[in-house]
Amino acid sequence: MIKKKVLFWGGRSKARIIVEMIMEIYSYQIEIIGIFDNTLTELSFNSKIKLYNKKSDLNTLCERATHFVVCIGGENGLARFKTAEKLKDRGLLPLNIISNYAILDQIDKIGDGIQVMPGAVANKFSKIGEQCILNTNSTLDHECIIGDGVHIMGGASIAGRVQIGNFSIIGTNATILPNLVIGENVYIGAGAVVTKNIIDNVVVVGAPAKTIKKFKPTLDLSIFDN
Repeated sequence: MIKKKVLFWGGRSKARIIVEMIMEIYSYQIEIIGIFDNTLTELSFNSKIKLYNKKSDLNTLCERATHFVVCIGGENGLARFKTAEKLKDRGLLPLNIISNYAILDQIDKIGDGIQVMPGAVANKFSKIGEQCILNTNSTLDHECIIGDGVHIMGGASIAGRVQIGNFSIIGTNATILPNLVIGENVYIGAGAVVTKNIIDNVVVVGAPAKTIKKFKPTLDLSIFDN
């Protein structure tokens, strides 16, 4: 069997978790050839995997790798998605990371590069976009439509037939009631209870959730410039 040669993008705690999950899910079918993070001079955790941080390193890694995982969490869904697009332009394939302890039950669509953590549940006939994260014990009920680069944080509860736009973040233990539409680049705070539709590019908090300010995610892809 030919091993997948996997490049990690990002060397912080998300990478630490994904390293362990990859070994659990793929066992000896993969080889992690390196972790690239141009913001670090050393990894934030103990590992035998080598850290690379120079642009020349990135070019070399992309030539060696067959697959990649973008280890960017938090509110950085736009960066996660756009970084993945750049790596795909280099000929690499996204690797799905789906815990053996998660439940994806008759999902209509699972996008490339999805990361599903232990205890996460996604129910029947839902659609999940590319580079999404379903974090620990989050629940996604039936017939939901989740855009690209969405992060549903731990314990968040999404009721049935909810639509969530690209790059939005659903905070820890937040709740979204049925049939609602959440815009793009929306940040829903921890513990919020969303009872009505949310427009694009805002932060909402509280129960019931209310808009408190605009939200504009940052993005720097200059490392890919020729």
